[in-house]
Amino acid sequence: MSPDLMYEIVHAYVGDDICCAVTSFLKCFLEHLLDECWSSHGIEGGYALYRGHCLPPLLYGLSSGVSKLRSNLNTYALPILLEVDEDSLFSMLAFVSVGPSKGEDQLLYPEVFCENIVLKVEQKVAILVSLLKVSRLLALIEGDIDWCEDSDQYALVCVKGIKVEVVVEWLVLALTHVDESLRVDTAETLFLNPKTASLPSHLELMLLKEAVPLNMRCCSTGFQMKWSSLFRKFFYRVRTALERQFKQGSWQPIEDNNSSGKHLSNGSEHTEANRASDLFHFMRWLSSFLFYSCYPSAPYQRKIMATQLILIMLNVWSIVPVTEEKNDSVSLEGCLYPYNKGTTSPDSTLLLVGSIIDSWDRLRESFFRILLHFPNPLPGISDDHMVQNVVTWAKKLVCSPRVRESDAGALALRLIFRKYVLQLGWIVQASVSGACIRLDSGLENGDGQTYNSRHPVIEYIRSLIDWLDVSIVEGERDLSEACKSSFVHGVLHTLRYTFEELEFSSDGVLSSISEMRHLLEKLLELVMRITSLALWVVSADALHLPEDMDDMVDDESLLSEVPEEMETKSSLLEHGDDNSTVVQDNRRSEQTVMVGCWLAMKEVSLLLGTIVRKVPLPSSPSSDTLHVEGTSCASVASVMMDSDAMVDLKQLETIGNHFLEVLLKMKHNGAIDKTRAGFTALCNRLLCSNDPRLCKLTEFWMEQLMERTVAKGQVVDDLLRRSAGIPAAFTALFLSEPEGAPKKLLPRALRWLIDVAKDQFENNSSNGDMHKLSSTNLDKGFDSALPSERNISDKVSKIRDEGVIPTVHAFNVLRAAFNDTNLATDTSGFSAEAMIISIRSFSSPYWEVRNSACQAYTALVRRMIGFLNIQKRESQRRALTGVEFFHRYPSLHPFLFKELKAATELLGNGPSGQSGCNLQDAVHPSLCPVLILLSRLKPSTIASETGDDLDPSLLMPFIRRCSTQSNLRVRVLASRALTGLVSNEKLPTVIFNIVSELPSIDDQALMTPEASLLLHKTRSSNWIHGILLQLSSLLDTNCRNLADVLKKDQILGDLFEALLTRSWIAKPRWCPCPILNASFLKVLDHMLSIVRTNHTSKHFYALRNLLLQLSTECLDVEASDGFPYYDPTIAQLRQQAAASYFSCVFQATEEMAAEPFPITQRYSQIDSTNQMIPETENAFIGLQERLVRSLSDPEYEVRLATLKWLLKFLKATESGSESHNCSSEVMVWIRTKLLTSLVDLLHVEKYYRCSYYILRIIFTWNALQFQKPRDEKCSESVYVGSMECDSVFLLWDKLISLYNLTRHAKTRETLICCIGICIKRFAGLFTNSILSDATDDNESHQLAKLAALHSRISFFTELIKKHSASSQPVNMRKAAAESIIASGLLEQAVLIGSTVFNSQFLLESSWSHFEGKEAVNIYAHQIIDIWFTCIKLLEDEDNEIRQRLAMGIQRCFSCQRSGRSSLTGEVPTQVEKVIESSFEHLTSIFGHWIGYLDFLLRCVLNAASHEVSKGDLVRQVFDKEIDNHHEEKLLICQLCCSHLEKLPITKSCDIDIPEKQQFREYIRDWRLRFSCQLMSFAKDRMEKLGGADWVWWSGQP
Repeated sequence: MSPDLMYEIVHAYVGDDICCAVTSFLKCFLEHLLDECWSSHGIEGGYALYRGHCLPPLLYGLSSGVSKLRSNLNTYALPILLEVDEDSLFSMLAFVSVGPSKGEDQLLYPEVFCENIVLKVEQKVAILVSLLKVSRLLALIEGDIDWCEDSDQYALVCVKGIKVEVVVEWLVLALTHVDESLRVDTAETLFLNPKTASLPSHLELMLLKEAVPLNMRCCSTGFQMKWSSLFRKFFYRVRTALERQFKQGSWQPIEDNNSSGKHLSNGSEHTEANRASDLFHFMRWLSSFLFYSCYPSAPYQRKIMATQLILIMLNVWSIVPVTEEKNDSVSLEGCLYPYNKGTTSPDSTLLLVGSIIDSWDRLRESFFRILLHFPNPLPGISDDHMVQNVVTWAKKLVCSPRVRESDAGALALRLIFRKYVLQLGWIVQASVSGACIRLDSGLENGDGQTYNSRHPVIEYIRSLIDWLDVSIVEGERDLSEACKSSFVHGVLHTLRYTFEELEFSSDGVLSSISEMRHLLEKLLELVMRITSLALWVVSADALHLPEDMDDMVDDESLLSEVPEEMETKSSLLEHGDDNSTVVQDNRRSEQTVMVGCWLAMKEVSLLLGTIVRKVPLPSSPSSDTLHVEGTSCASVASVMMDSDAMVDLKQLETIGNHFLEVLLKMKHNGAIDKTRAGFTALCNRLLCSNDPRLCKLTEFWMEQLMERTVAKGQVVDDLLRRSAGIPAAFTALFLSEPEGAPKKLLPRALRWLIDVAKDQFENNSSNGDMHKLSSTNLDKGFDSALPSERNISDKVSKIRDEGVIPTVHAFNVLRAAFNDTNLATDTSGFSAEAMIISIRSFSSPYWEVRNSACQAYTALVRRMIGFLNIQKRESQRRALTGVEFFHRYPSLHPFLFKELKAATELLGNGPSGQSGCNLQDAVHPSLCPVLILLSRLKPSTIASETGDDLDPSLLMPFIRRCSTQSNLRVRVLASRALTGLVSNEKLPTVIFNIVSELPSIDDQALMTPEASLLLHKTRSSNWIHGILLQLSSLLDTNCRNLADVLKKDQILGDLFEALLTRSWIAKPRWCPCPILNASFLKVLDHMLSIVRTNHTSKHFYALRNLLLQLSTECLDVEASDGFPYYDPTIAQLRQQAAASYFSCVFQATEEMAAEPFPITQRYSQIDSTNQMIPETENAFIGLQERLVRSLSDPEYEVRLATLKWLLKFLKATESGSESHNCSSEVMVWIRTKLLTSLVDLLHVEKYYRCSYYILRIIFTWNALQFQKPRDEKCSESVYVGSMECDSVFLLWDKLISLYNLTRHAKTRETLICCIGICIKRFAGLFTNSILSDATDDNESHQLAKLAALHSRISFFTELIKKHSASSQPVNMRKAAAESIIASGLLEQAVLIGSTVFNSQFLLESSWSHFEGKEAVNIYAHQIIDIWFTCIKLLEDEDNEIRQRLAMGIQRCFSCQRSGRSSLTGEVPTQVEKVIESSFEHLTSIFGHWIGYLDFLLRCVLNAASHEVSKGDLVRQVFDKEIDNHHEEKLLICQLCCSHLEKLPITKSCDIDIPEKQQFREYIRDWRLRFSCQLMSFAKDRMEKLGGADWVWWSGQP
């Protein structure tokens, strides 16, 4: 067996797509391996040998730190391993220092021997969680995880009957880990149990109570889904467990509530009763916590998590309190009621109702769903007056032109309709005049007469329709004014919500069928009026509405307003700039009309779609009726009236025609999409009907759509928005066909569309010459047109030949159909034919056809092959090899063969060496799309059979011919297309044949420049360049991905020998073509990078030496050699030469950087033997000189390539992740002269990209040196930490100067990081001076130095506060966070915490100037300021900033000061826990200092400060989306208040009596500030309560 087979198997689990296949192989492999080990070494010895092979790789993968790998191993590999060998679990537990408890027998299983694995605590925690989780799922763990009886540091886990001790702190660290998947796995292990009736232990509940608050603001959607799923299972477990205890009589919740936890049971039942009581009280706490998390102004992430968990809890336990019966019997639901009484109180209910009015769509919907579970009527809204207030306010929101506000109002009315109309039967009228509420249909009116009304549902819908009618009348009167106040989209939105809640099969609707039919008929009439009023607007350009009114509007009331608009326009033109404001107002009015009308059309489509999805349709008529021809509409209607149908056939046809009309006329994509959804719903209902008349309607609409697509007289304007609604209409018909049934509409339409495009192509081919002649004459006509004829010319310019516009429509429909994932299976049969016609249409003389064909071609490539990964140049999903592709689409092979043959013949007709040839004649229109298609294919592992007509290699001669043509882009595309045609079997032969075509010289030492020129003329430069491009593509794609290492090495060895005789191409003195030189170096570069992956290759050093030699010669080429002008190709050559030269020293490829699970330990011994080969002794002579020369090279490209390499080299070598074999002189130069050289270069560098990399290297070098322990630092290393103070001052001045002058964003970000490096040195000097007590007033020089240091630290503090503001770009905030960590100011808190003193009570302005006596306190204030800036950044909305900063802050925690275990700093913790730990850290250090007290008080005051709101309260609520959706100011305020209570300053402050009196006054002054602020807040709220017409005014801040 290969020693690395298990490592490779574990590594394969990184990819999700092959996990199942790998698992099947792994199970079979482990079973056979165990049998062989048993047969060769016996049972015990076989187990030991088997575990020695299998367990180390698996443990290595679990501890790798790659979340996806660990998760996949938990899901697939680890269960298989434990299924084959259950007892190996104890060996793996022993490996992470987890063993049996003291009372258990010691296990005899041998420990796992992992030679190269030294685990950290974080890795042990990850392995432990994986083992416990899988063991729990496999039922290997019995019972629950609870405290150890004799220790509170360990927990007991019963594994296969053996009690195992686990460190409790490890469970806490796993539950608060930064990795979300690890937290979820830990929670599932602790809180779920296969035995759902078991009660959680006290330890599990304690850990859960700690985990819930910390995970309320997780922004990951995946985590939210997993967390919700976990709690759904947990809630069902709780319910089952408590019901079991209650039914068994071992626990009585009522007695538990009354007796404060006293139980009647004894013995073992007493323990179960305690657990049940703890669980019941925990659920009470959890329900209260979740409802409290929905407090006003809570961040979005907390609210969305809380509402999701509340909805899950409501689905498990009803929130409606169960009333006790008269016989005092106790129901199970009432006893296990987990909610507090205040949850359903009127105040809480009003708070939730007010939360419906929120700026986030998901929150509005979630609160609405929560309120549906509340009792009827809603507490606090139980009388008609309160309901009327709610309806009145909701109507005001509905009339808002802003969609979020109208949606909130419609949702509030939806709640009223659901709770009060449907469920309670109240009569609610949302009419325009006002809401009229009656509790019964038989109430008496004011005259004492009984009021007989319709059914409440009918009455409510009628009132909404009347409201809609009034809104339409207002729009018909003045459309502009109506659109300023919502027009009709708010009312339509309310109607849509109403019909979504309405069940047409309910008794109330069935009892009023005639009234409902009348209402739907009236609603349909109103919808048609809205369409006639608004459709013309969204079919026109909003900025030219007045000019287009005459042509597009038929309504007389609107036409009467047109002359006034036109007069206004003419008057504006006469007055000029004097009336510019009026012009702007008119434009704004036009935009308002456009927005209002497209919202109206959108809601019309959604409303009709909702109705047709739910309304009962006409059933199939009787057979007698079907046989009677010429049945009148009246008779059909009468048949329908006898059924429960609400709409008749004519109305359905009207709705469908309406959808088609809107789709064909409207040009707004958003409204088109909504109309398509409605049309899809209608057609789906019709096709699912058993009435053949309804099914034929879809075919009728399809025919109408086809006729419109190929209609004559269409112009270019009909192609606006990619044919606008035509593709959407076809797609709606395609999607409407029922799943599982044979498709009829889609095949018919696709065949017709392809024929339309094909006919146009054939017509163009036959009439090509005639078209050229007519187009030439047309162009001449345009050139000679007079100004008076320009209008006619404009119209003529939009006219195309017959069939052009329909062809474009056809391609646009094909693009939409193939882009739709839901149609992927049904459209796959037409992919090949559509691809053929798309490629052929690239030769169309019309740009519109070529453009639409290109878009259809792109959709087809994506659908057939998959999306392209730009970095790897391959398709990650649905990637096909050449053999698979042509066998799946066989018709494409002969077509591509024919096209390539024609294209190469055309290329051969043009002189390749002449630059003046016509590109249109030289490049076939189909060539580029064909090459792009072939370049997306993967190489086949095996070659096709001999004689196979679909063999991809048959296309290779044409591709190779294209790759040597004069057009550079064709050569590049052809070289990429070659890779998918060459199989791995034929790769050595193809590469040898290609390289043999290059001109070779056996003895290059005897070669002269004249002979090289003669040799160069035997083959053109384009030919040689094409050959080199082919080699580069085959090496980078085919050879690099070969699985056979020996075959790969053989290919590279043979290729190297062949290239030795052709190396003259890379020598500029023999081959004076820089492009060829660079291409040859690129080929060698690919070979070297591939050889590096094979640690047993014998060709590495020979290849490296050749590349070093050639790249050195190319680097020595001067830009002015023989050329009086600047040649960019020489600059590109020297750039490639610099990259190749330094890659010989160190090559950090993208694959190495992205490798998540490197297996380097296995090859360390082999690698070390290779490095001892004597060839390496003199390999890097002159490297230092070359590096210095390249850093100061006059060409920008060389400097940039060198700086990029140097940055990667420093990160790899200085961090210890990679070993280096370069000369010691270079390392000495880097350690001693790198920083000074870079600073000197920074003064003269003019290109911002080079300046950026110089600064990045300066920061990286210094950061790495500061991170090294003292015993690992080299005494000769020159970095900021070892420089003199004056030198650092000079560097500081240079950085500040660059910061003030630079405008490039990335350079400014790096400058901020470099400034932080300087601050680290300044902070160290300042701290050392303070701790050395050298701050006496008589030492003026020392004070001046301290003042200078303090001024720079203060500048840095303000700079960081400025760039950490939420208004700054995310990359700037990220740089500020990185600079804070690099500055080292956070660590200074521990050093100076004991030196601060309480001498006096400084004012806020006193911290700004420096005084010698107060140096310590002022410095401490700066440090605390930086700490709170960090805490603010920990609340940033960017997740990466929070996590990076949290990792840096954790390293700053002092274990001695904070009292936490040293394990906390080793395991990365989630951000919420870091925030809490930061306050604890600061309190433990500065808890005795008045300055810290003052800082906490100011934070509370600033957090609680508010501005008196002015203007509309609704606008304030819905403008909250500009805030940080993660930041929670009240949480920080609460933490400050909590630590204010813990401060021991009032007890331990050792000061004399006058200062104590001053301290009391100081505290009294702060109390007065808070009192004034509280009174101001109360006054402001009382004013809002009296003035704002908002029922739930307290629900929003």
